[in-house]
Amino acid sequence: MARRAVVVGVLASLALVVPAARAAAPDPGERAEALLFGAAINRFVAKQLPSTFSVRGDRDAGIGAQDVTLVDARYCGASKAGHGRLVGVLRPASSSETPPAALPALEARDCHGKLDEAARRLAAAPDAGAVAVVELTAEWVPSEVRVAIGDVATGGEGGRALGKTLARAKAAGPLATADTGGLKLETERGSSLAFDLALSFLKDGVLATLTVACPGCAPGAPRAPAIVSTSAPADADGVVGANLRLANRVVALFSEDGPLVLEMDRQAVEIRNIQIAGGEGTLSVRGRATSRAVAETALVQIESSGADLRLGEIRAEPELENCNALSGGASMRCNIRNAARGPAAAALAATMTSRYRGKLLRTLVVPPPFSFDVGGRRLTLRLTPTRASAAAGSVVVHGKADVE
Repeated sequence: MARRAVVVGVLASLALVVPAARAAAPDPGERAEALLFGAAINRFVAKQLPSTFSVRGDRDAGIGAQDVTLVDARYCGASKAGHGRLVGVLRPASSSETPPAALPALEARDCHGKLDEAARRLAAAPDAGAVAVVELTAEWVPSEVRVAIGDVATGGEGGRALGKTLARAKAAGPLATADTGGLKLETERGSSLAFDLALSFLKDGVLATLTVACPGCAPGAPRAPAIVSTSAPADADGVVGANLRLANRVVALFSEDGPLVLEMDRQAVEIRNIQIAGGEGTLSVRGRATSRAVAETALVQIESSGADLRLGEIRAEPELENCNALSGGASMRCNIRNAARGPAAAALAATMTSRYRGKLLRTLVVPPPFSFDVGGRRLTLRLTPTRASAAAGSVVVHGKADVE
């Protein structure tokens, strides 16, 4: 069953960002969305293949369990019923140490053509043996995604027997299921937040809607995207977006693994307690900056703007000591230190502005890997940013997606 979860993992892992658990009603003000397009899905599927699973036998007919192997698969968008649809190639599992003859790869046309035609084409390959081209469907219902076998077409020597095996698999119900409620987003050092996931299957991708986990609450239905666009630039096959309230919770989660470190003039500046804010086309990053060289702390604000956010002015305010409770020489020394902190903060801001003005924000703050346990599998999404933007109280990152 674990290997059957490959397709479930593909479809249920397309969320990757966000959240935290609470017993109250879900907060509609906290929402994130992740959209993976067909290219990223197909790339992940290819990494998981071949994958073998067992089909139960028929005791009354004297047929034992049989193993079949998924050797190829391609995401084909949504069906008329709104279910996710993949076309896959199955063969009887080989008991020989010698791998079976390679088959031609599925093509884009196989998503729209007849399964019989694809089966005949693949079965015509030299030493193809028994081949089945199958439709795999994925359906999301509240808190669960289900993957099942749909239509089947077979070809090649032994194809009829393989068809009967797959008919039993289809009659047995879903190949696999996976819970999509209370999933944990975990950092590399073990900090975690939980969220509920709803899936929508689109023409060329899968949309994951993420909301704060709410045990005992009625799961929400998937909705049309409100944060991310269903079209992506040519250089991106994944997009992740969150409103700022939820984005700040995720930033706080990953900040537990360590500060943001910026290198400047052979010294490092660590930024902690990061908060982000923004509006249409603008984003501010605020935090406590400490120079490792002088061990002084200032409150910094990094401004960025544009369709692909670029850094602009960086401001810094000194973090002052409270001298009110001191007297005499101690009070005087405290005030002297505070007086020196103002120019030091100004110098820090000037240095940071000189170093980083005009640079793309996405090159400064790279998204961390987002890891989840889905259907008993550990899945990690890595997004290499190609564009970062801000709009309507949210932040959105486009990029090249890699799911492991």
